[in-house]
Amino acid sequence: METDKASGIVSDPNDWSREVGDPRYILDLLAGIVTVSLETIRSVDSLPALDVRHDT
Repeated sequence: METDKASGIVSDPNDWSREVGDPRYILDLLAGIVTVSLETIRSVDSLPALDVRHDT
């Protein structure tokens, strides 16, 4: 948690989860990021090899 000295705004990532009544909000957000990352790796790995020719 951090408070901006100029504005007095408190940066607390848990505020939103308390406001919406979802204590798992941050955990679910991180789990979604991990899922997208793993699916991206799986998709990239399934692509055919790229034939790159170097002309000299």
